[in-house]
Amino acid sequence: MYGKKLHTLLLVLILSLPALPSGAQESIGLYNSVKGFGATVRFPERDGIFHTAVAYLDIYGVPTSRCSYPGIRFNASRQYVLSKRVNGDVTMTFYAGPGVTVGYVRDHDKGRGIDFVSLFGNTEGFALAISGDGGCRFDFDGPVSLDLSFTADLGIHIRRNEMEWSYFSPNVSIFNNGLIQALYPQLTILFRL
Repeated sequence: MYGKKLHTLLLVLILSLPALPSGAQESIGLYNSVKGFGATVRFPERDGIFHTAVAYLDIYGVPTSRCSYPGIRFNASRQYVLSKRVNGDVTMTFYAGPGVTVGYVRDHDKGRGIDFVSLFGNTEGFALAISGDGGCRFDFDGPVSLDLSFTADLGIHIRRNEMEWSYFSPNVSIFNNGLIQALYPQLTILFRL
C-alpha cells in the first residue's frame, strides 16, 4: 500500500521539475547510486555557494528480495565551493556542505548483523537526519555535467514497535544506514537548462 503511494509521489516530483520557473534552477539531473535512483535539482552558484535538492527511491533490501518495494528519501544541501580546477574544456569544482535528510525508509535490521537472506520485519519508518555532503562536479563545454559525491546522514529512525500492536509505541533508534551507506558513491548526470 505505501509502496504505490511512494512511487506515485516520486513520479509527480520528477515530472514537476521542468515546470519550475526557468530562472530558478541551473540544472536538473538523474541521481544514481547503490542507495537508489531518482532526480536532482542544482540551483545556481552565487558567491561560491550553491544548493542541491535530491529525491530518490531508497532500494535497501529490494535487490536481495528482502522486501518488495523501496522507500523514499529527500535531501537538501547547501554546498560551499572549496576549489576549482580547469583542465582544457573541463572545469572541476570541489565542494562540501551540510544538509538535511528526511524519508520513509527501511533501516539496517537491528540485531541481525550482516544478513542478506532473512526477510525484513516491519522495519520501515521515518528517517530524520542532518547530512554532510562532499564531491566533485565536472562541467564540460556542452549542456551535460557529471557529479560524483558522497553523503553521510546522522539521525534517527522512527518505526512501529514490532512487539506492540499499537502505533502509539514507536521504536526510536539511530539511523544506521545513514552512516553505513556513507561510502556508497553517488553519480549524478546533470543537464543545464
